[in-house]
Amino acid sequence: MNAKLDNITTQYRKFNENQVLTEGQLNEFIDYFEDQDRLSRTRLSGVGIVCGFKSVFFDESMSKNDKVVREIFREKKPELKDYLDTIVITQGAGVTTDGDLITLRRKIEKTVANSEKKVIETVIDFDTNAYRYYRTYQIDVQYPHFKQISLLEIITQQDYDLLESQEAKDSFKEVKDIEKLSNKIVILYLESYSNEESPCEDADCDNAGAEQVSNLRVLLADSQDAEDLLVEDGATDTLYNLHNKYEKLYDSLPRIEAKRVILDSSITTPSQLKTRFYDSINTVPALTAGFDSILKTFHFNDTSVSKKINSLLSSAFSLSDYQYRYDLFKDLIDTYNEIKGLLLHLDAECCPNINSFPKHLMLGALGATLELGEKADLRHSFYHSPVTTGDDENYERVIMLIKRFIEKVNKFKSHNGPVKITPSNLYVRLGNKAVPYYYNVDQPLLAQWNFEKTKTDRETYNLSYHTANLAADDYVQNPLNYNIDNYDFYRIEGHLGLPYETAVQNINDLKVKYGLPFDVGVLLLNKGEKTGDDLPSEPRKLSVEDLRKRLVSISDDISKEKGDYKSTLLNLSKLDSDLKLLNKAAFTAPGSDKEIVIVKEDPKKKELATELLNDFLERKSGLEHLAGVERGGLFLLIAESESNNQVLADFSLPYLCCSKKDPVFLVLPASQLCQNDAPIAMTIVPLDGQVKAFVNGSTPITAITQSAGQSFFDPGLVGSAYFGQTITFTVNDDPVDVQMMVNEVPNVVVTASTPVNGESPTNPTATVVFTVSGSNLSGFDYSWNFGDGKSEQVNDPVVTNGLVKQTHVYNLTAGKEDTFTPILTVTNSSGCSKQYVLQPLKLTGQSTVQCLSSMEIIVQYNQSLGPCPGGHTCNNAKFHLMANGIVNLGLVNLNNLGRSLQPGQSRPNNETSGPNRINSFLITPAQAQSIANTDPNGDGFISFSLVCAEAVCHTGVAWTTIKLGGNVIYNGCPTNNFLTINPCTGKIKP
Repeated sequence: MNAKLDNITTQYRKFNENQVLTEGQLNEFIDYFEDQDRLSRTRLSGVGIVCGFKSVFFDESMSKNDKVVREIFREKKPELKDYLDTIVITQGAGVTTDGDLITLRRKIEKTVANSEKKVIETVIDFDTNAYRYYRTYQIDVQYPHFKQISLLEIITQQDYDLLESQEAKDSFKEVKDIEKLSNKIVILYLESYSNEESPCEDADCDNAGAEQVSNLRVLLADSQDAEDLLVEDGATDTLYNLHNKYEKLYDSLPRIEAKRVILDSSITTPSQLKTRFYDSINTVPALTAGFDSILKTFHFNDTSVSKKINSLLSSAFSLSDYQYRYDLFKDLIDTYNEIKGLLLHLDAECCPNINSFPKHLMLGALGATLELGEKADLRHSFYHSPVTTGDDENYERVIMLIKRFIEKVNKFKSHNGPVKITPSNLYVRLGNKAVPYYYNVDQPLLAQWNFEKTKTDRETYNLSYHTANLAADDYVQNPLNYNIDNYDFYRIEGHLGLPYETAVQNINDLKVKYGLPFDVGVLLLNKGEKTGDDLPSEPRKLSVEDLRKRLVSISDDISKEKGDYKSTLLNLSKLDSDLKLLNKAAFTAPGSDKEIVIVKEDPKKKELATELLNDFLERKSGLEHLAGVERGGLFLLIAESESNNQVLADFSLPYLCCSKKDPVFLVLPASQLCQNDAPIAMTIVPLDGQVKAFVNGSTPITAITQSAGQSFFDPGLVGSAYFGQTITFTVNDDPVDVQMMVNEVPNVVVTASTPVNGESPTNPTATVVFTVSGSNLSGFDYSWNFGDGKSEQVNDPVVTNGLVKQTHVYNLTAGKEDTFTPILTVTNSSGCSKQYVLQPLKLTGQSTVQCLSSMEIIVQYNQSLGPCPGGHTCNNAKFHLMANGIVNLGLVNLNNLGRSLQPGQSRPNNETSGPNRINSFLITPAQAQSIANTDPNGDGFISFSLVCAEAVCHTGVAWTTIKLGGNVIYNGCPTNNFLTINPCTGKIKP
């Protein structure tokens, strides 16, 4: 065997210019850097199998196993028939303890370019090698690891084809014929040696020198032979043996978990409670056996640990501190499991033994299923250098945990002390929690408690109930005065054995002092009632003198420091219970000359609330004994009864629950509503609580509705008989301090009178009178919106004959119809209002009849107004003045007969003679109504015309003037329908 690191080259020479180099100088140079390369691998990276090197005998059954095919060929799909009946080994990488980097090789024959010469090349770029042939391996070079072992060498089909000698080929057989193939392990052996130098016979000796041979052999060995060689005296593979020992220890250690202490309603006595704790300490033999194996593996010679564990835990049932002994049991299991969890993470070696496997790697049994991390029997793992992993630190952790385990067993101690709260954490490893109350917290224990703190010389900065040996910093001595954001748990200790009233008072005082978010409760195992022969035959008698003697005795014990303080507190608690009976006694004054003042206990004073355990368990689950409480949780003390009131144990819930029933809560956004208000949402605790409403505390009303899981109060569902009365509520049949009142809205009738139009055609209006009627209109406020942009607020108007009237004048546009929608909002004294929307009012400005009644029409022959077209002395000029061609408004007579006036004629401008004559007409209301009735389009337009009243008439001779309201709206010579006009607006159509 040509081992390289047995002797290393530590120096080499630098070469000078034109120096003649000797073989020693060149070899020294090569050896130095090769040694450094090998040392870098083994010391800075590690040794063993890095990856790959999985093996299997690939037969017909394996070819049909998809999982095996995928694992071997990495999703590729080769011709599986080429691999049948071969040993398939996947490519991999490994480092021997001599620093050799091993990977599978394959020899191929290639033809040199531009030549018929063939050469053999070695390649590594492939995924698998299939080994089909085998023969007995004869060791040519002495290798101590293989002494007295029968080995078989296996080769691939390519290697077999390259064999030149038929005799050599005949020495190989097919691997499928190997007996008990499954009992073989695979070994990669790097056959390293130097060929002796041949004399230089030619003139050219450039290729002279000893050839360094490095052949990779793939070998099979019997599993039992390999195991025997590893365990026999003088075995050299110490690296595998050491780490394999950790793996075997892990596999042999029992799986241990602490049983929970689960409470149920059958527990009614202290003995039954103690039994639950004791029954949970159920794996002591397995724990001691497992820890003994750990001690032996890591060369600890302490044989007393198991005896002490048995002594501490087996006697738990007979002692009062059984809860703390159960806690010790849990702590030991936590440490045990933490040690076990690190055993498979110890694959680190600072300076691996060079002789462990200097030229070979064991791949494990042929076809072995590799565990997570590619671990298997008789297979070298990869043993890391500490620079690449933290597994070396894990070894330190294991040693510290073993020492901590021993320290906890030796340092368990029952204490008496005041109640104290220490911040800690719940969901972390034990070393990151505060050190519990039941240990003697001395320097040796602190040094083994937390690895990180001990490593940085901060072991005294652990937190604990006991602070004497902790750092003097105030945030360590009094941690609750400082930031505790990183703590989610509070250890509560020192309360066991105290009267529960005293314990609760002490805990609450600390909770209030430090502002801690949790609550405290008390659960009793039984009511403490006596039955049968235990019942007293006569009422209990109390002597004031006896009470005084008991008080003096307690005071004497305290002053002389006799007994322990818990007994004293218990006696004080019993005395307090007897003193409370005095408040229930009846006293009579012995005489008028002496007075006795009886100060009775305040009936509103609440005693500490307690509850029977079985009642509590009917409502709540999840009680856990944690020796404290989570942030925001409930800490529960367990005692037997009110008379036997010593705290026996503690449990906790991760949430608050304060009363014997789930807390109920109800919030309404208002305390008064009107009957026409929309339903209001109710805030309820619990969310699914059932809400009921009552009037007068007893009459139920159905005013609660549900929608999409939300409860609503609907005032519209409250009957009129309950308006103005107080409504109360319950949630889950428990009353809540919430009240509601629903008030009635006003109930009136609003009507509008017939509009009365004004008489002015230039300022048309319409007057409407609104009337409000109802059974009781007093105290109402009225908000009027008349629909024309005007509004009016009238508060508490005068009610006449049971009516309230409101008059409003609408300003209109003459001849135009408008629609108005009046709205009245009525508000009563309770602030409830109701809106009334009236029927729309359609109003038209000043009617056509009224406008026509104010129209004056003057028709004349007047030479001074200028001749009308065709003007001449006007004879034969009688016309009918027509409206809409239907209504005859009168006869227009313009005839000039002897220049004398004719009937209906007059002279203009006070003339007494001459040809001018004039006819005037005022349209009467009857005529106006007749005209309006003939409006063909209903748009208020009237057409005026002069129609000849003779057989022949002159046209264009009548100068016509029309006045409306005194204003001239037409002045001209009419022809046919000479004017179409809206008499109300004055608008003329062309």
